[in-house]
Amino acid sequence: MPRVMVMGKHAAVLPFKAVGVEIVDAEEVEAVRGALHKLVDTEDETLLLLPEDLALGCAAEIKAIREAGTSVVVMTLPALSGEVGAQREQVRQLVARSIGVDLMGKK
Repeated sequence: MPRVMVMGKHAAVLPFKAVGVEIVDAEEVEAVRGALHKLVDTEDETLLLLPEDLALGCAAEIKAIREAGTSVVVMTLPALSGEVGAQREQVRQLVARSIGVDLMGKK
């Protein structure tokens, strides 16, 4: 069974624990970068949920994971504040690549 993880600030990720998601407390971008480097070497199928504010600081590491063809999928969660829809295009591309159909369509 695939592993599901969420990284982020404790208060933001704690609710995910209630539904069985593995949580990783990471208050700063440097902590997320270190955890991402460890995930590159894993052979486990992993879905990693990462808040948009932390993902922006780790763009190079996320890109490397996606291009390396690892069994790790990084999905960015939209921020509660800031520009709405900043990650929409990325989510659209991931969905299209996963199922072969662009369900969300371009705007």
